[in-house]
Amino acid sequence: MDVLRLLAIGVAVVALSGCGSSNDKTNSAQAPATTANGAPVIDGIRCQPEHLESHYHAHLALLKNGRSVKVPALIGIDVQHQCLYWLHTHDATGVMHIESPDTRTYTLGQFFDVWHQPLSATQAASLSGKLKVFVGDRQVSGDPRKIVLRPHELITIEQGRIVTPPPFQFAPGL
Repeated sequence: MDVLRLLAIGVAVVALSGCGSSNDKTNSAQAPATTANGAPVIDGIRCQPEHLESHYHAHLALLKNGRSVKVPALIGIDVQHQCLYWLHTHDATGVMHIESPDTRTYTLGQFFDVWHQPLSATQAASLSGKLKVFVGDRQVSGDPRKIVLRPHELITIEQGRIVTPPPFQFAPGL
């Protein structure tokens, strides 16, 4: 099983390396549902070769009863279509990569949609029930889908026993 996962990661890296084109020709018969490569458009977010016009990172931590729940690697990386969504992860550290062809605003709800996971006041991926949401060390109320992803933003969603959001240090260069 690990060999298949490593193979999929290798294929994704090879397919996405050196792909700097930002040309996107949508098929008018399918637009806006898919891009030219056949990948679906999600919340207006396309799956394309890498974009670096706007490039920053935010972090998502999920906690259940004080214990970390992994945010998976390769969210938003489509090996089949050899592309990546403008919101994606490379590894399981919780670092969300925002790599966009423009400077539009992206939200946590859009990231969860690319991930194909639910996000509401009572559900966040596998967390279900009463949730506490933090941006930095500040608890926020309201719809978590509307949280704007900003450079080096630390977002924590907790269910069950609430603990102080864990510290996170972005790697050099992120």
